[in-house]
Order: sequence, then C-alpha cells, then structure tokens
Amino acid sequence: MMKHLSIPFFILILITAIGIYFRPIWIIDETRYLSVAWEMWDKGSFLVPLLNGEPYPHKPPFIFWLVHVNWLLWGVNETTVRFIPMLFGFGTLVLAYRLYLTLWKDDVQGAQNTLLILAGTLIFTFYNSLFMFDIILTFWVFVGVLGIVQAVQKQTFLPFFLISLSFGFGILTKGPVILVHLLPLLLLAPYWSAQNIDKRIYVKFFLAFLGGAAIALSWAIPAGIAGGEAYQHAIFWGQTADRMVNSFAHQRAIWWYLALLPLLLFPWSFHKVFYTSLKKTTMDHGLKMLLVWMLSALLVFSFISGKQVHYLLPEIAAFSLFCARVLTTAAPNMKGYTKSLGYTYLFFAIVFAIAPFVAPKSITFPVDSTAFLLSAFLLFILGLYLVKKHFTLKHDAIKVMALSIIVAVFAVHFAIHNFLAAQDISSFSQKISSLQQQGIPVAQDKKYHDQFHFLGRLHDPIIVLKGKEKIATFIEEHPDGMIITYRKKKHMHKIDQDLITDKTSFKGKYAILVKADLYNKLDRIP
Repeated sequence: MMKHLSIPFFILILITAIGIYFRPIWIIDETRYLSVAWEMWDKGSFLVPLLNGEPYPHKPPFIFWLVHVNWLLWGVNETTVRFIPMLFGFGTLVLAYRLYLTLWKDDVQGAQNTLLILAGTLIFTFYNSLFMFDIILTFWVFVGVLGIVQAVQKQTFLPFFLISLSFGFGILTKGPVILVHLLPLLLLAPYWSAQNIDKRIYVKFFLAFLGGAAIALSWAIPAGIAGGEAYQHAIFWGQTADRMVNSFAHQRAIWWYLALLPLLLFPWSFHKVFYTSLKKTTMDHGLKMLLVWMLSALLVFSFISGKQVHYLLPEIAAFSLFCARVLTTAAPNMKGYTKSLGYTYLFFAIVFAIAPFVAPKSITFPVDSTAFLLSAFLLFILGLYLVKKHFTLKHDAIKVMALSIIVAVFAVHFAIHNFLAAQDISSFSQKISSLQQQGIPVAQDKKYHDQFHFLGRLHDPIIVLKGKEKIATFIEEHPDGMIITYRKKKHMHKIDQDLITDKTSFKGKYAILVKADLYNKLDRIP
C-alpha cells in the first residue's frame, strides 16, 4: 500500500505548504483556536480550555493537546502546528484505502483510485492546511465507519474497539456531532449489509458507544470539577441544548449544501465520465452503505440552519470511495476522458483573466493584475492539456486529474496573495502585547474572539466593553488606556488618522487601536 500512498501524500504536503506560505493564520477560526491553545499553555490549564482568561466550553481539548505536544517538541510556534491536521489527513487516506478493500476485497485498483480521488478533492485537501477540527474529526469518523462495517461482517473484538475509539476521541475532538456521521449508518445496517443482521449486535454496538463515552468522560468529569459549575453545565448540557435550540433559526436555506455540491466535490463533480459511468453501475451493498452514510448526514445537516462547508468533510471524503468504485467498475471510452475537466479549467482561466478588471473598488487590498493573469495562464495551460491529452489507462488519467488540484490551489493563492497578506494581524497583535507589558490596559468595544492572544503572545485578557456605559466607565477610569474598535473601509475617511495609534485590515474592515480619551473623537470629521 505504501507505494500507492506516495502521490496522495505528495499532494497533501504540497498543498499544505502552499497554504502556509501564502496564507497567514486565518481570522477568526484559526486565530481563536490557536489562542485557546496558547492560553491553556500559558496558564498551565491543560484540562479546561481558556478564551480570554475564561473557561471555553464550545470545543473539547483534543486538538489543543496536540498543539501542546507539538510545542513541547518544537517550542511555541505557528508553523509546525499547522501541519497537525495534515497528519490526520494522511491517516484518513490510509483508512479510506482499508475501508474500500473491506467493502470490495478484490478491487485493489479501486482502492488505489480512492487514494488519488480523495487527495485530489479540493475541499478535503484544502482543509488539511487549516488549523481546524474537521480533518481530525473526519479521521475518527472513518475509524468508526471501518469498525461498523467490519463488525457487521464479523463480530470480533477489534471492530467494536474501533467504534469505541472513534466515538470517544470524536467527542474529544468536536463533541457529540460525530453521532450525526455514525448513528444513521449503524441503525440502517440491515438495509446496506450483505449479511443478515443479528439484533444482538446492537447490544455490542451500545457497549462500544459506552466505551467511547467513558473515554470522553475521563476528561469531562475532572474538567467539569476544575472549571466550576457554569463550565460543568456548559460541557454536559448547556452547549448541546443551546445549539439544538438555535439550530432551527434558518440562518441558511435548506438547499444550501445542494447548491454547493459542485464546489464540495470539485474536481470530480465536473468529470463527465463519472455521470456516464454511474448510469451503468449496479448498486451493490458497498455503494448502498456509502449512500446511507453520505445522504443521511447531508439530510441532517441540511435541516440544521447553522451550515458550514467543513461540517460535511467526512461525507466529502466518503464520496471518494463512491466515485472510485463507479469509475473503476465502468468501462468507458478513454477518448476525451479528461476533456470535461479541461474545459472547466479553461472557464476558470477566463474568469481569472477578467477578474482584476471588474473588481469592486470597495475591497480593502490592492489587486495584483499580473498575478491574476499569470494564474489564468497556468489554468489555461492545464485546461488545454486535459482537453487534448489522450490517456490509454484509466488510473493514469485519474492520477493526472488528482495532481491538477495542485495547480488550481496554487493559482488561487497566487492570484489573491495581496488579499491573503492583508489578513495578517501579527504586528497589530504584538502592539497590544507591548502595551500590556507596559501596564496599559487594552479593551475592545465589541465581542472578542481571542484573535490577538496567540499572535501577540498575550498574557492578560482583553477587557470587553459591552454597551456605552461600560465604554464611558473605562474611559473615565483609564484615560491612558487603549480601546480596539472596528470601522468599515467606506467610513475610514471620516476618521482623523492622527488619533489612531495603530490599525490593521480585519475581515473586510479595519481594526483600530485608539487611546481611550480620544475614542469619542474618532468619528467627528463630517
């Protein structure tokens, strides 16, 4: 298997490196999670995650512990920790290969294609370069799915042990949401299984989940004791209940994921041969299992209004097995095998060539027309190659399509490098650190997401001022203190620039650092 992993590993490593080279730590998610890890490290609070000095119940600690191990080995830094999700991406590739062969024991070629298709899926590969929970969760979901499939085939100890590990560490990674990915597959096993299901297996499944719960509780109980009553309520009940209550607030339409499917499954969603092969495919038990897995999660997350692309990462990864099986078992004409994807890249080349000349003036970063045109040229050459190239072997064509994602990701990052550079708030964060070290209190006039703590290596909380009364009190008590405030670009001309101590671009706005006694004078220019 290892020789077949070389190209998929190469794709993940290179795209992660491209992301780290071009993209600073992303506001707000990456900055927040690294800051939580930093505060835990700084305060020695390894049981209870901290955000701005307070217990942070919204995420379990597994990813933060991984950061601490990394810092123990390499010292506190931001570069090596950004490779942590990629390591779990490697693990997911291995598990996808193993799961495919568990479903179709004799189809080694399909398992090899799975590796290429998964590594060449844009969203999966891109998220390997982001310091977030979802690639790690995807790994644990695959551990659980492999355990469920093997348990249905043969009720030995190991599959149920895998389910326990999956559930326990899945909860420690991102909470009980892992049940959305695993429970429908387990409950609908009689539908997709090739064997008759002995109902007694559900007792073993239940015991396996109890084992997983024990793993999670081994952290949650001591953490709840250490974090206090409010933190106990939040991690055991409050967070999950609040999210369920708020999940039907209809922030995004029910069809949102369906509309994004072409992007979520790119580039394979633009591979015409997949659709022609699908029509000829016989729906066997393995494909039924994958459909139950993918469609059940898609349905559940579609009805939950708080939608994000990365919520479906485990199912996007599952699609690689489905796609590989469909493409491997069909026998299409190899003439023009990659042509539809080539035309797609040619279309994007035209978009990139036009984009700098139609960009709105309201954007907060300079558009590099040369970078856009060079990226368009790269996409054009790639598209032309895929349109003209004739492949005799299906595996070679899939390999080239997977590798094409490297060019696509580089082209996007290179074209918008000015935008990405503008997201770097390191200097601003270090200015806050310098002020705190001088004993100057720093406050913010809106909710704080811990975005400055890690980059500035802050040791003290940012004072959060909610409401005009608290702002007025802070100004009265700390006239020499500093306040962080935010303004849209279109309003910056109304501000007296001489009053600003420091500023930085921040999510399409500007974060401004101003002396407290000057705060009320900021917007007085007509």
